Amino acid sequence: MAQLYLKYQQLQVPAELHIYAGVGHGFGLRSTNEAAVADWPRQVRLWLREIGILKK
Repeated sequence: MAQLYLKYQQLQVPAELHIYAGVGHGFGLRSTNEAAVADWPRQVRLWLREIGILKK
């Protein structure tokens, strides 16, 4: 993932990389008390609006 992000940066493609330490893999949309991970669905919705996939 980090290599892909760095390649985007090199090509000046707007990108963000979010890595959540200590939360495991495949947490999906399940409820969690992990503060950092709990916010990722909202972050995805904001991003999808910014790039025009979701209506504002």
